[in-house]
Amino acid sequence: MTSTPAAMSGVAFALQAPGSTTGNGNVLAIPPSFRNHNILIKGSAGIGAGAIQIETSNDIADANTWAPIGGPVTVIASTDIVVNLTGYFKFLRARISTNLTGGTVGVDYESSSF
Repeated sequence: MTSTPAAMSGVAFALQAPGSTTGNGNVLAIPPSFRNHNILIKGSAGIGAGAIQIETSNDIADANTWAPIGGPVTVIASTDIVVNLTGYFKFLRARISTNLTGGTVGVDYESSSF
């Protein structure tokens, strides 16, 4: 069994590595005391299409348990988009739900507060 990194307050974590165009991304375990979350979606220049779906799961071993949080966020060329979430989550990921064309994206779990 592989280990899953845990969120640390004030420390950024790449849910999608910069330069991504497709894929489920990295999974981050969220400590039970964290309630406020910021996701930073960073689109490169030239993006023609693409979207990010923030998802949560209680059991990352079961691929069928990932549930969307809100709707997909359209990635915009040369723009940073902040998604603020409030709630208790066990695991988070940022899945590229519509593949990127003409550019790439990076997604960070930017911070969390109690």
